[in-house]
Amino acid sequence: MKKLTIAALVTSSLFAANASATILSVSSGTSSAGFSGQITLAPGLVTDAAVTNQAQQGFNEQQLVSLAADLAVDGGTIAQGTNVASHMIFLNKATSESGVLSHIGVEWMFDGKILGVMSDPGGTLEAASNALLGAAGTIYPGAFGARGMEGSDSYTIDGDKLTVTMRVTQPGDWIRVITDVPEPASMALFGLGLMGLGFSRRRKNHA
Repeated sequence: MKKLTIAALVTSSLFAANASATILSVSSGTSSAGFSGQITLAPGLVTDAAVTNQAQQGFNEQQLVSLAADLAVDGGTIAQGTNVASHMIFLNKATSESGVLSHIGVEWMFDGKILGVMSDPGGTLEAASNALLGAAGTIYPGAFGARGMEGSDSYTIDGDKLTVTMRVTQPGDWIRVITDVPEPASMALFGLGLMGLGFSRRRKNHA
């Protein structure tokens, strides 16, 4: 019986270890202020005046959410029942700074396929999903004008890579990126194999 318990625990821990789709890396040239993109921890407050930067930054939000209903993203929806992870990318200069802050062609790599982005100009998609997808302990604002992308801002999706261009005055740009959480099928099979081995040895011990 011990072997079955060990196999089950191994399977459980393997699922837990693989149930995430975090930001892996960010690469690009520098922003117009001379700074590079950065992966950060989720801040405690993401209102427009609270968190500022000089180059695009990104942080992970909720990492394993099973959607109880379809989730609206730019141009469509992600189907109910999909397991997803959430991430936020932003460029937001200080209110006191004049001019345009730009960071062009920044490449963000994720540990999971990108399923959709929330970037509408008023931030309504982001606001509607904060309770479900926002980082634990982080306070988010409601929707307001120009929170998302507008004008010459843009992004392109290529599998697990998101290329983002942001040009901001005030307020800055905040977008939410939704990725899948790949089923660790090979890990599950490995765990089942261990369980099978436990059954086999238990039968031999009773023979």
